[in-house]
Amino acid sequence: MKLEVQLLIVGEDKLFYGQISLIDTIIKISKNKDSLTQYFNDFYKRYSEIEPQIKAFIPEKGFKERIEIEATNLLEKCSDQDQRSIFLGIPFAVKDIIHVDGFQTCAGSKLPPNVLTKNEGSFIKKVRSMGGVIAGKTVTEEFAYHSVIPTRNPHNIKHTAGGSSAGSAASVAAGICPIAVGTQTLRSVIAPASFCGIVGFKPSYGRVPLDGFILLSPSFDTIGFFTKDIESLQFASSHLVPDWRCFKSDKKPVLGVPNGIYMEFMFDDVKRAFEKQLIMLEKAGYIIRNVEMPWDDAFIAGDAMIRMVQGEMAQVHSNWFNQYEHLYGSSVKDAINHGQNVPQEELEQYRIGQKILRNDLKQATIINGIDLWISPAQGGVAPKGYEKTGWSGMTAIWSYAGLPTISIPAIKINDMPLGFQCIGEYGKDEALLFWAKEIEHSLIAGGLK
Repeated sequence: MKLEVQLLIVGEDKLFYGQISLIDTIIKISKNKDSLTQYFNDFYKRYSEIEPQIKAFIPEKGFKERIEIEATNLLEKCSDQDQRSIFLGIPFAVKDIIHVDGFQTCAGSKLPPNVLTKNEGSFIKKVRSMGGVIAGKTVTEEFAYHSVIPTRNPHNIKHTAGGSSAGSAASVAAGICPIAVGTQTLRSVIAPASFCGIVGFKPSYGRVPLDGFILLSPSFDTIGFFTKDIESLQFASSHLVPDWRCFKSDKKPVLGVPNGIYMEFMFDDVKRAFEKQLIMLEKAGYIIRNVEMPWDDAFIAGDAMIRMVQGEMAQVHSNWFNQYEHLYGSSVKDAINHGQNVPQEELEQYRIGQKILRNDLKQATIINGIDLWISPAQGGVAPKGYEKTGWSGMTAIWSYAGLPTISIPAIKINDMPLGFQCIGEYGKDEALLFWAKEIEHSLIAGGLK
């Protein structure tokens, strides 16, 4: 069994590659356990050829030796149990704010790793119990907030891969891993997925346990996943997201487009592209409704959500910051200083507002007959350079409400990917992924992908 990636470098900027399907990989390994050794050899070859250019991972001493030991242990497990785990031998790239036993947690910071590193949580234990292998820790902005990072966009290495789950997204986009794990506070799964031309999924808030990683803003933070295709994401979610239920429907979902300032958070070329997508979906039989949203434009255009994030961040970091303030980067230091001035009463009002908005959005779906909300995943394609790693305008309000969201690879603008975002009802992640797959097929059939 071979899952080789063909690389072709054009000039200094372009990196063309073959992404790897999680489902295809699982099928090939399941057919022949002896192929596991070859698969790990291929994985190491991909990593060695691609990683130096993309810089998705935290450098790891003894990487090859660890992978060889993992392969040997898994083969013994197969022999002993005479059965295969669901993710047997599958390499999972894991964002470096998530604790993994045997790895340091640095969180993109200069703080001592022994201060930050804790025991892995229930999610990573679940991955390992199903035969998953940790491919390595992936690059993140400092504490998942902001910093300039080395990770490059595989579509053009002079452009950002996004933030803060940049390394995880780039590892899938570049064909190193078939699945990666990230986290989202305001935009940190959807933005890099959009920029890197892959599928990114942020489940409903609280659907995946939050233990075992360094929180940024506990009222927002959610573990999310990256894969090449929606089918792989559906499969992974059905095993990794607790209490996953089968969902099928013969009807086409009614799609809601928010009215108001929300649709102004994008560049003109993105707006034109989205308008073409809406026309194509209508031709495919979808009903699309423009809806007055149950939020104030001033709220989503203002600084309330970032004040909430900074206020909670200051609380999370209070002990570390008192001792290691001099080691924090300027962006994170400023955020914590601002957050220290956010009153607890204000934070409580924001938290109450989250639940109110979640309920109001549910009522809006009922009143207007909406099944999914849709929009561009980002206001633009990946910026050139590495300072700007995304925009929160298209994502933050859905994260605030805790709704599940997905970015589907949709189109390219100036040869850079742009995702199509679908947003589901809180707790109905299964319906979101089912209908997102149908929407993707409609976009492909219409020639817009």
